[in-house]
Amino acid sequence: MQLSARVQVSIEMMDIFFSSHAPFDLIMAKFFRNNRWIGSKDRREIAEFSYSIFRNFEKLRFFAANITSNFGRFYVLIFLKIEYKLSEGKIIEIFSGKPHAPPELIDFEKRFINSLDEKSEFPEHVLFNYPEWMAPLLKRSFASGDCASEIQAFNARAPVDLRVNTLKSSKDEVRKMLEDSGFQMADCEYSSNGLRLLKGRIGRNHDVIVNGLAEIQDEGSQLVAEVCAALPGNTVVDFCAGAGGKTLAIAAAMKNKGRIFALDKYEKRLENAAIRFRRANVNNVFCQQISGKWIKRHLECADIVLVDVPCSGIGTWRRNPDMRAKFTSEDLHELLILQEEILESAHRLVRKDGRLVYATCSILKEENEDQIAKFLNNHPEFEIQKIQLQNYCGNYLKLTPYKHKTDGFFAVSLIKNSNVDYAQSEFSCESKA
Repeated sequence: MQLSARVQVSIEMMDIFFSSHAPFDLIMAKFFRNNRWIGSKDRREIAEFSYSIFRNFEKLRFFAANITSNFGRFYVLIFLKIEYKLSEGKIIEIFSGKPHAPPELIDFEKRFINSLDEKSEFPEHVLFNYPEWMAPLLKRSFASGDCASEIQAFNARAPVDLRVNTLKSSKDEVRKMLEDSGFQMADCEYSSNGLRLLKGRIGRNHDVIVNGLAEIQDEGSQLVAEVCAALPGNTVVDFCAGAGGKTLAIAAAMKNKGRIFALDKYEKRLENAAIRFRRANVNNVFCQQISGKWIKRHLECADIVLVDVPCSGIGTWRRNPDMRAKFTSEDLHELLILQEEILESAHRLVRKDGRLVYATCSILKEENEDQIAKFLNNHPEFEIQKIQLQNYCGNYLKLTPYKHKTDGFFAVSLIKNSNVDYAQSEFSCESKA
């Protein structure tokens, strides 16, 4: 596939992205499914080209300030001129109007690309590629550290980490399998069962993934599961289980002994998670769509409740750079309300001397420390329990790409240590999910 064809595919996907609420990875996956003539190498090239646009998004938005339509086309034009540094002649060659190429440039577009000045002076939020309205929030979150370096690190490409499934294999066995196949691996610094890929490209169709020997999972996400410190025989509730990545890690820690209730709002997510559970030989998980009735039947049921709440996702910007393109202050406000509501609902499932683990893939204090301070003020029966992991110790788990070479994550473990009597639940916690 020629560059012009790859550019046209990227423009088409960008246009879908800007006219919908879907994240770019889902748009891209669906587009490729519907266009199977695009080969694997071209898919990688198109994905890299598109994500590079998002990694430079604020600069492109700066130049496109007066553009009101055809966003995908104009963002690509700006990117080719400013970042690829292509001449007008080369851009005209790409936008040739030939089959599979973008339509020819009109006079306005030619004047537009000629007006672009790559030597422009950029505001700070453009230089560091974050939405302008986030400036005070990011500076507050990194007030005690190197704010510029912290923010800049979110523009890098993320490494590929694996979590070894100890129900089916060991870290040494998986490392040997991969190294025999030509991969270079290293132990993760903080995760006890994590491996980091140093050389090679691994996909979800690789044997170690297909056979459930390991899962592709960022080290930070692995550590959230380790904060839960689940033991064989525990009853655990993963309150926002989603795709089930942390549920899988918790099940392995429990050695398939005890019970895990994987809850989520969306039934389809649970169906997909159940496939992963079977592949990994996990058999102690009960998938359950969240409902008020289920919660009432399981009050004070769990030793551990993991609440990995919906959040801004800033911590995953390296993997999902498109997330910064459409996220607004109004979106954040709605999420803060939702997070508080989820905490108020989930904490009722924790039994006395049990633990509530709150987690986000965000670095904003508004979603993290502020939420916990508010919760503890309203629920004095909970208190912070110190986190002790491999090479990490503190009241909070606070990870950033710059300091820890992981995605940005936050977690806190709260222990319930007072006598709080809830009304007798309709069924005991020995009832089936």
